[in-house]
Amino acid sequence: MSNSDKTKSLSPLESETENARRKSAIAHKVVSKLKEMGLPEDFDKDLAILSTTIGDLWDSQKQISALLESILESSNDWSKTGDNLVDLISSLDHMNWHIENSSLSINKLAEFAYIQSSDIKSKDTE
Repeated sequence: MSNSDKTKSLSPLESETENARRKSAIAHKVVSKLKEMGLPEDFDKDLAILSTTIGDLWDSQKQISALLESILESSNDWSKTGDNLVDLISSLDHMNWHIENSSLSINKLAEFAYIQSSDIKSKDTE
């Protein structure tokens, strides 16, 4: 049974719980990866922001995909189309909020990564 088959047989609450687990697992993998690479504790706040953003953006892109499918597959029901478009703008607004509020933290982490990369390269050439 594929994951999509499992999700279809779940109740809405079970499906939401499973989705929350996946979202959490993805966020945790990001934290684990960067910590394993040696990210200092000084960056924990930025890492928390990054992992939350990654989880929410992953979830939002799934919602947007489902909304687009619903719009394309629905009959010519303007009310349903309107509902889908309102939900779409809500998802896009949510994504935008995360992007705007996490860019500073993500830039700090990227800067640290490039500094680490430069340090490793300069050690290799010595």
